Amino acid sequence: MNIRSIYKKYKRKKQLKAAAPYIQIHPDAVLSDNFNLDLRAPKSGSTYLEIGAKSMVDSSFVFETETGHIKVGERVHIGGGTQLISKNSITIGDDVIIAWNCTIYDHNSHSIHWEERKNDVSLEWENAVKGQSVLQNKDWSVVKSAPITIGDKVWMGFGVTVLKGVTIGEGAVIGACSVVTKDVAPYTVVAGNPAQVVRTLNH
Repeated sequence: MNIRSIYKKYKRKKQLKAAAPYIQIHPDAVLSDNFNLDLRAPKSGSTYLEIGAKSMVDSSFVFETETGHIKVGERVHIGGGTQLISKNSITIGDDVIIAWNCTIYDHNSHSIHWEERKNDVSLEWENAVKGQSVLQNKDWSVVKSAPITIGDKVWMGFGVTVLKGVTIGEGAVIGACSVVTKDVAPYTVVAGNPAQVVRTLNH
């Protein structure tokens, strides 16, 4: 065990203690070295993150607003470098494998209309100079969001991106580095940018 690993475990323990009122992590779940939780504006009484039994989690969970919820089922593997970012809802079923460096993002972060996003960077800069959260005073009302659902038994290869509003059906396989912009039927293989059906699986 090296110094970096010891520091990460110390940091994680401290982080989990501070976040305890907002999370439900099964005692059988394993949180690996790269696990990170970023609660930027937690609201009292809200549960943001749930992780089920026998799951192996090495990813980062980000909640940029006081809303958002991520539920990870049982026997789920999420690889290092993967980020799950929620303003709305991300639900992951049981027996799911998500490889490393994936991004699962249930909102747009900015408006698609220039007039509605023209002050975003200026506000971030002003907040940073003042030592405040860079997202303080951000107008989230113009940012579109929609829930993401990843069904049981799904396998996502490395570098996959899943965008808002997508449902991935049971047993589907997502090829490495794909960008999933629309629903994926159960037991199909999709790949590409945007992801397209490659084949149907027997089950």
